[in-house]
Amino acid sequence: MNNAWELVQDEKAHLGESPSWDSKRQVLYWIDSVRGNLYIYDPKNKQNRKIEIGEHIGSVAPKNEQEVIIATESGIYSFHLETAEKTFIANPNKHPENVFNDGKCDPFGRFWVGTVNRIDAEKFTGELFCLQLDHSVSTKVQSVGCSNGITWSPDYQIMYYIDTLAFKIAAFDYDINTGDIKNKRTVVVIPEEFKLPDGMSGDMEGNLWVAHWDAGVICCWDPNNGNLLETVKIPVPRVTSCVFGGEKWNELYITSARTGLTEKELASHPYSGGLFRIKMDVQGLPTFSFNNR
Repeated sequence: MNNAWELVQDEKAHLGESPSWDSKRQVLYWIDSVRGNLYIYDPKNKQNRKIEIGEHIGSVAPKNEQEVIIATESGIYSFHLETAEKTFIANPNKHPENVFNDGKCDPFGRFWVGTVNRIDAEKFTGELFCLQLDHSVSTKVQSVGCSNGITWSPDYQIMYYIDTLAFKIAAFDYDINTGDIKNKRTVVVIPEEFKLPDGMSGDMEGNLWVAHWDAGVICCWDPNNGNLLETVKIPVPRVTSCVFGGEKWNELYITSARTGLTEKELASHPYSGGLFRIKMDVQGLPTFSFNNR
């Protein structure tokens, strides 16, 4: 990899998040969480369609050719991309200060989504939920500071998970048939220099690519020994998430934020809130769709 980043959309998102690649449509979904915008980026024509959701949105994932699944302030919905119709599915979040944050579908088609306390994340009231294909919801992890990155091993035997305020990457034994997780352990401890671990994606070699908020980097971590394998500098401090896309899943799309930055910091990092892409020499795991059976 030549580490050459490309700014594909200078959107200046307040809080760009949740990039997910739709392999059928060959487009990228991503969001501006704060503004409540859903974006559809088409790399063929370089257009970035904006859809206003009308409320805080934490994450988006593919569902089918007409719909995506979104987690918003008022719950989890199926969202029709042409009619903009929201169909309510569930709202497992019962804590008044919590809002949905990062979410992702697993290889079976379930939707995993977490929450964060928007008043004070250090209260650790966040949770991680799993929405089953029959729309039932179970709570998988409790006492979370800021629920963020989720991904799986290439053999789907392990689920990796980031609570940003734990400053580590956790692993669970994962049962693809039931969605059960157990045997939680720490596989990567994040050094202080890399600040806050945020969104995450896995590659086909089993390594983890993590966006590091306030460190301005994407790091590649080996979960087998906790070692840092590679660091990719991005020209913005608040890198939020990443996902593999493209026809061969070898293009890393990266979201960023400008929220909380001073005018001086924004002047020094004018691309903050932009969407970036890097051509990789490794293939990533696909983005799974909801209820893809």
